This record gives sequence, C-alpha cells and structure tokens, in this order.
Amino acid sequence: MAEYDFGFPTPDAPEAAGGASGAEPTFLSADSPDPLNVQLSEIMRGKIRNREWRRGRYIPSEADLMTQYGVSRGTVRKAIGTLVAEGLLVSRKGSGTVVADGGISRPGNARSFSFAASLRDGGVRYTTQVLQKDVLPAPAEVAESLQVEPGEPALFMRRVRSVGGRPVVCQESWSNLEACPGLEQADFTTESLFDAVERCSGRKIALSHMHYSSCRAGAQHAACLACGASDPVMVLEQNIELADSTPIEWSLTWLGPNQSIVGVSMQSDGFPGPLELDGIRTRTRPREGAAVEDDATRALRRRLDLDALAVRRGVVEWGRRYMGSPLHFGGALSMAEIVAVLLDEVMHTGRDGTPWDERDRLIVSKAHASVALYPMMLKCGLISQDDVDRGLFGPDARIFKHPERDPQRGFEISGGSLGMGLGYAAGLALSLRRKRLPGRVFCVVGDGECDEGSVWESAALIGHKRLANLTVVVDANGMQLDGPTAQILDNGPINRKFTAFGFDVVEVDGHDVIQLADALRNPGDRPRAVVARTRKGHGLSFAEGHAEWHDKALTEELYQQAMRELDAREEAIRNE
Repeated sequence: MAEYDFGFPTPDAPEAAGGASGAEPTFLSADSPDPLNVQLSEIMRGKIRNREWRRGRYIPSEADLMTQYGVSRGTVRKAIGTLVAEGLLVSRKGSGTVVADGGISRPGNARSFSFAASLRDGGVRYTTQVLQKDVLPAPAEVAESLQVEPGEPALFMRRVRSVGGRPVVCQESWSNLEACPGLEQADFTTESLFDAVERCSGRKIALSHMHYSSCRAGAQHAACLACGASDPVMVLEQNIELADSTPIEWSLTWLGPNQSIVGVSMQSDGFPGPLELDGIRTRTRPREGAAVEDDATRALRRRLDLDALAVRRGVVEWGRRYMGSPLHFGGALSMAEIVAVLLDEVMHTGRDGTPWDERDRLIVSKAHASVALYPMMLKCGLISQDDVDRGLFGPDARIFKHPERDPQRGFEISGGSLGMGLGYAAGLALSLRRKRLPGRVFCVVGDGECDEGSVWESAALIGHKRLANLTVVVDANGMQLDGPTAQILDNGPINRKFTAFGFDVVEVDGHDVIQLADALRNPGDRPRAVVARTRKGHGLSFAEGHAEWHDKALTEELYQQAMRELDAREEAIRNE
C-alpha cells in the first residue's frame, strides 16, 4: 500500500522542487527497462494521484498525449487500457476518457458524514484538540473546490478527535468564510464544524460528495493518530454543500488504524453491487422465538388484513359484475395490502377532518389496477356508493377501469399510459413544498412499469430536488403482461437504482401490513422508495403467479372458488 497524494493543500505541506510538473519528463526514455506504455501509464497514474487530473473530468486526447510524450497511438492506448483495467480511468466511446470516481460507492445525495454527530448519537464521549486554525488565502485548488476567487480568505483547520484518550480521527478542512461569516471565531473544542457552519450561515448542510480511499498514514498523520507511518488508514474526502448548493467545505478525515465505519452491504435480487454505507433497509417478520406483537399491533394487523381482504372481495365482485370482460386482476390483487395501509392507516385523505388543501395525494401510476382502489376509497369517503353503483363504463360512470382525473374524488391524474405517474407526483410534491403545505404525495408504480425510461427521469428529478414529501411504492410482483419481468426486460436491483438517485430505500414484504405501515408512516429528509415484494394475483390460488391473469375475464365457476378462498382467509384472520 502506497502513500497517496490527495491534491489537498495544507499550510505545512512541503513544496515539490521545481513544482509537481517540473520533474516530469517531456519524452519517455527508450533506455528504460520498462516499455514505453508502462512508463506512460505510471506518469498518468501520478497525475491522477496528485489530482492534476481530477475525478470525473476528461484527460487529454490521444493525439495530445502522443504529441506531449512523443509516442505512438498504440502506446497511448495501451497505457490508457492499463489504467482502465485498474479502475482509474473510464473510456467513453466517441467522447474520450475520464478519470473514474473510484473508492467506495455511496449515494451522491446522502447526508453528509459527521464524525462528531456519529459519536454523539452513539453515546460516545470524545474530546477535540484543535492543532491548527488559520484564516489563509485560498490556494487555487481550494478556490476551485469552494467556488471562490483564489486568494480569498478561507479557514483551514486540523483537528484530532480522541476517545478515552486515544486519537481516532484527524480532520483537515478548508471552509468558505464568504458563505459563513464569523466561522473562524467558533470554539471548535466544544462545537462541531457542521453545527458551527449551520449556525453562522443560517442554512442547513444538505449534500456531500464523498470519496473513500485507503493508504499509509505517512509521518505527519501518524504523529496525529499515534500510529506508525506505514500503518494503513482510511481517508474520507468530502465536498460539502449547503441547501442552496453553496460549497461550504472541502475536507479530509483520516480514520486511525483499527477503526471502522459500520454500515450495511446488501446484494438484492441476487445481483452483486457496491458497498453502500447508507442504502437499503430491509424489514422482515420477527424470527421464531422473537418478541411477540403487543395487543395494539395485533389489533392493527387484524384491521388492515381485513381491509386488504375487502379489497380482494371488491376486485372479485367487479369481475363478476363484468363477467366475460377482462379486468386486471393480477396487479390489483398484488397491491391490496398497499392500498389498505395507505388509505386506512397512513394517509390524511381530506375526508378525515384534514383541511382539503393539506390532504395527502395518491397517484396510482399502474392505473390499470385501479379497481383495487374502489373498496378503500368508498370506506374512507372519497367516493360514494352511488359512484360504485353507476359502474365502470358508460356515460353515467364516475369511476372507471382506467381513472379520469377527478381531484374531489381523490383521482389526481388520469391513468392508462404507464410511466407517467411518478413525474406527475414529482410536480405535485414540488408544488406542495413551494406552497408550504404539509401534505405528502404517494405514488404506486409497478416493477414492470419501471421499464419505462420516464420513471427514472422522474426519479432523478425527485432525488435532485430532495422531495422528502414524496414516497414511491414499487409493487414488485415480478411479473408483467407478457411474463416474468426478469425475462421481458430485467430491471435488476431496483432498490439500488432508487438509492443511486438519492432515495431512502426500504424493502418490505408487500403482503405484511405492519411492515408496510412502518415503512410508509414517517417521512425522513429524503424522498423514500418502498420496494414492496408482492406476488401477482395474491390471495386467489388460480391467479397467483400466473401471468395470464394480468388481464383476464372471470367465470362463474372461478368466482365461486374465489369467494370460498376469501371466506376461508377471513375466518383465519378473525381467529388469529
């Protein structure tokens, strides 16, 4: 393991003789035992390590490198290929080569990592020693990172945090004083930098671009961390922004030997993926022998299970009413628990005493399954029995197989075209936030529907805008019109995709009403995606897991069988 130059200037860093580029040869040596491509790859590697070539930016073109180093195109390509294989560069066909992000992956919109807050929240007593605190002219690299003019005043600090008298981290930072006046006057032995920044700027810290690397401690940081210069350490680099996107800090946090950052790495859907320190949470049933549910939880489970049963009965009754005409049974039955929990437990519908403008909004983007909504919408007063009696078709209908927009009845958007709902939900959530209204927006999408590119365009906007008042529920039943989603167009680890867009992701059993209620109740400071693992056609043995019941007509014989199975399920619920 080598020492690593992070390109992070410190006041006491020694200047390289002649500058970093002064010792670099213009031409490679034909007398060297190393081939020309190996020599060139080492020079390029050094440019990446010392941040002359910065992450995410294009390196010089092949033609420029050929001219600068006097080598052939083949030599340049071999050197680039070596660094691509090492993960240091990424070639983009038709556009060039960029420096890879590298390090350990963490969602870009994740909250900034504060060691002080982590220690405090964990009940760990620590002390802070400020080794250096100076207001200095911002070097060019710092000015670029903080988006200030070179030479503008910036605060440089070096601090060591100790637990039980033993140093655990050394933190070096440059802070933007223009955005945070008076920051240099804070007492950082008692106040964390994050807290001081928010106090002095009057704004919240909202975003961090993070990069983890491992290297040797080196003499300077070994002295701070009471370790050997050759000991391995983990270094966290952060570029931190306020809520209005103002860069406020560029920092390195050196984590001493034998320390760790505790997180969860999941391989969802059987797909390998990167380590995510703040990613997917999974809710599961208590294992056998675990603490039993209390009376209140059992009562809630019984009520919501009966609601979901009522949804399934309602879907079957619509099938009987229009016997011979196909309805979307599979997707309606798979989201019965989702609908029950949302409309009878989580949402403020506006018919429950909540002021109408402050109500929560529900968008069912997989609108072909909307017959599942009507039993619960009737129960909570959004539609009437007369609306139900008028049926789903014809000039007198008020509710439909594919709904038409009718906000007074709770239909915020017309349905039919897949992939449209999440974008509309994003607009609603943004509007509510701008109007400072407390309502939340819930959007139900299907996993097959997530084949639509518009879903991910919307997810990108939602993550970028940090629409914490929006929750998307993925009815992940594993099937779509033509068969299993994994065979039609495998959308892979869908939970990790939402995580990558900055969502707080929770994966639950979509037929467990308590898991759903826990995941849907309380919003956080980021948009939430609840990936509900369900089964298509769940609740009816002849429909469950069969793709043909995506859109199929009921027969009298199957209606009678369905009612027998639902009656048996009701008896089981009431006897639990």
